[in-house]
Amino acid sequence: MPKADPRAIPEVLKGSKEERLKELEERKANRPDPIDNASLYAGSPMYYYCTSCGHLSDKLPEDWHLELPAKLCPECKSLKDLGWLL
Repeated sequence: MPKADPRAIPEVLKGSKEERLKELEERKANRPDPIDNASLYAGSPMYYYCTSCGHLSDKLPEDWHLELPAKLCPECKSLKDLGWLL
């Protein structure tokens, strides 16, 4: 199996700054209805949403919090890593 080129730009980072920020605005305008964790059965996974765009950022088992849930979805995290999201 060929190794991935470490210099290759990940798919989530492709596109110009203007295109990526426009996509962010579209995601913000089309937020999904959040799942109410309190209304789920005991033992159901917990759903966490992006603080920037409101889309799903993490889904963890109810009793498995060895690490904190992600605050940003992968798309918004890549924008923050590039310095385009405050």
